[in-house]
Amino acid sequence: GKKREKRKAKRAAKRRLKEVAVPEPAEPAELQGVVLGGELLLRAADGTVYASERDDRGALVAVGRWEAGAVVPLPKAVSSSEAAGGATGEARQPSVPHPVPQPLAFSAAEDDHCETAPEAYAHIVSLLRLVARKRGVPPEELRIWDPYYCNGAVARHLAALGFPHVHNANEDFYARLDSGDLPEHDVLLTNPPYTHPHPERLLAHCAASGTPWLALMPNWVYTKDYYWAALGRSHGTADTQPFYIAPRKRYNYWTPRGRRSDLTSGGAKAKTHGHTNAALGIRTSPFVSFWYCGGFGPALRKRVTPPEGCVLCWSTEELPPGDYSQYSG
Repeated sequence: GKKREKRKAKRAAKRRLKEVAVPEPAEPAELQGVVLGGELLLRAADGTVYASERDDRGALVAVGRWEAGAVVPLPKAVSSSEAAGGATGEARQPSVPHPVPQPLAFSAAEDDHCETAPEAYAHIVSLLRLVARKRGVPPEELRIWDPYYCNGAVARHLAALGFPHVHNANEDFYARLDSGDLPEHDVLLTNPPYTHPHPERLLAHCAASGTPWLALMPNWVYTKDYYWAALGRSHGTADTQPFYIAPRKRYNYWTPRGRRSDLTSGGAKAKTHGHTNAALGIRTSPFVSFWYCGGFGPALRKRVTPPEGCVLCWSTEELPPGDYSQYSG
């Protein structure tokens, strides 16, 4: 009867859709983080540059080409599904406004409310891949813990670089330390608060953890009396002391809009900080900083290479000048 005819018509329609469906194009096996105008972008081996945000169908969004060391934007952002003829209409924008900051579950100084720039995370991708390989897991399964919460940008930026398993929760790091209830993780990666005594307490935990760690901190931290004391030893041997990843160009930081009252309209520092970015916040650069890296062990250290745009230093004596002037260009 009529019901049977309707079922037959539906089956026929499904068969026609399968016949004309365009298969999703294969995604690049590996993407490298690059930054353009403060935005984190992803570069494929063939030179295609993608936005860090996927479109509504979960496809990568091509925004440009990598040519002669720079990104040449496309006339229009096109997703991989659209390029295959699968979707029409306006492509999703490369970035979205950051989440509105929520009340913190712990006390914090307003000066410490800064999040890491996307390019800083792009610089340590190779180190994270080394740790993943050592652990015998693919990068997307590497468990990363950032114990200091600001507004969650670390999880968004690392996910865009292929590391979605990030624990960065609005919780008190020191309360978790006191309880002994720490999240399972393969590597600790953080940009800690710079006010006293946070760097010292972080270093003491890292030294005792036996886990690889990366901390983005100012250049003055290693000059403090507590530095080697917090690490639980003197300068140590070449295989046990930390090494450093210093950018050739000074890192900026980003304060989420609404997190600091002195950066709001009319605030004390509203006119002294840089431009704003919807996805990142308000730009600032209070200190020269670089990555302090430890807990890697001799085997992993032998495989460490300097990331593009950075200087690899095996000791504090090798670190560049504070203004990085001799490395600019």
